[in-house]
Amino acid sequence: MVIPQLVMLSNYKTETILLFSFQVLLEKLLYSCPKLDKVYILVREKKGVNIDQRIRSMIDQPLFTRLRTERPQTFEKIVPIVGDIAEPRLGIKAEDEEILIKEVSIVFHVAATVNFKEKLDVAMNINVAGTERMLDLTRRMENVKCFVYVSTVYSNPHQKVIEEVLYPEPISLEEIRRLLKVGITDDQLNEILKDRPNTYSFTKALTEHVVAKNHGTIPTIIVRPSIVSSIKMDPIVGWVDNWFGATGNFTTMFRGLNRIVFTRPDNILDLIPVDYVSNLIIVAASKMKSSKDVEVYNSSTSAENPLTMHNAIKLAIEYSYKYKAYDVPLPFVLVTRFRWLLFLVSIIFEKIPAYIADAFLWLRRKTVRYSKFQAKVSLIRTAYEYFTDNSWIICASKTRALFDSLSPSDKIMFPCDPKDIVWEEYMFSYFKGIRQFLLK
Repeated sequence: MVIPQLVMLSNYKTETILLFSFQVLLEKLLYSCPKLDKVYILVREKKGVNIDQRIRSMIDQPLFTRLRTERPQTFEKIVPIVGDIAEPRLGIKAEDEEILIKEVSIVFHVAATVNFKEKLDVAMNINVAGTERMLDLTRRMENVKCFVYVSTVYSNPHQKVIEEVLYPEPISLEEIRRLLKVGITDDQLNEILKDRPNTYSFTKALTEHVVAKNHGTIPTIIVRPSIVSSIKMDPIVGWVDNWFGATGNFTTMFRGLNRIVFTRPDNILDLIPVDYVSNLIIVAASKMKSSKDVEVYNSSTSAENPLTMHNAIKLAIEYSYKYKAYDVPLPFVLVTRFRWLLFLVSIIFEKIPAYIADAFLWLRRKTVRYSKFQAKVSLIRTAYEYFTDNSWIICASKTRALFDSLSPSDKIMFPCDPKDIVWEEYMFSYFKGIRQFLLK
């Protein structure tokens, strides 16, 4: 799946923005930066649905309720433009490109495919080549002041302590493109990925160096979020609109479908609320000074306010019992690093009960479903096992200094301090949001 998230911001006064989705950032800019002139939104064409309909569908979502209620006229600033990060020249028409070149002065580039199983050539086209296209357009902008690229802290997961620096690239871009041209076997792919678990992590690492080498004289920032989770504060506490990150895993836990996780209890689960990421992106761009060096900011919680796997799982089970959020009675989750125990528990406490439940449904002439749920549980557990089985300390001293430099009013307007997170309160709002917005 591709998340089209490309934002170009001219500045926070009477200027113009270009956005490629990332709805939380769009809402925050429109609400908290009311002097913005226009927001150009790049929207992929979809068969049978024009771009105006897609924008209308987006702003009708609960996320935009406060804008619809308090400032409905703000939506007049949104101007949709057809575009696609995977296409040559970003799929933008020449006349639209000319407008962007003349009007935009700050670029937020958040576009990526986050599919961990994405084929390497597809991930390279979207994550790497897409960024090259974005930089090509940015360098032609007449008034550009800043380029912000949103990466991930897991671009360098072989580093157990991840600093706010650029690490050596895993392979030269020329070499990987040469290999793709002649064809790569599975063994070669595994060798190329090395310490990185998937093509997403690998291409994000490459892209950081694409940004560093090709930003020219444009002041440039890389923001690296950890595992992005639900909104902590505004506009809607607990809001979440996708199953990425930890969302799917936690859902299977509090519903009683997942009985075991491959992890250590003291491993750190580095969650960061999506509104904190959005706020950091805005603040970093607003504070950027002219520099030839790329500034890196990690958006994370592990260094200043760590959440262990034990506590995260404990909170999921407590929530399940307190609010009767389970589908399967008596929810519990074991943690292990023994494969045989993982296999045994999944058979006895997951698969067998699922088939028994489906048998009762079948006898009552109802649609069977629990075995399908269980298959999804196994897929989710496997997909994120690398991240539950490992633990990192993600340093964010530059992010801390950036936040500390804000005025008291800006700290309230753009909160991104991980020390403010009370995990029990936040996780319960996260689980409630999953039930309210995804399991509705």
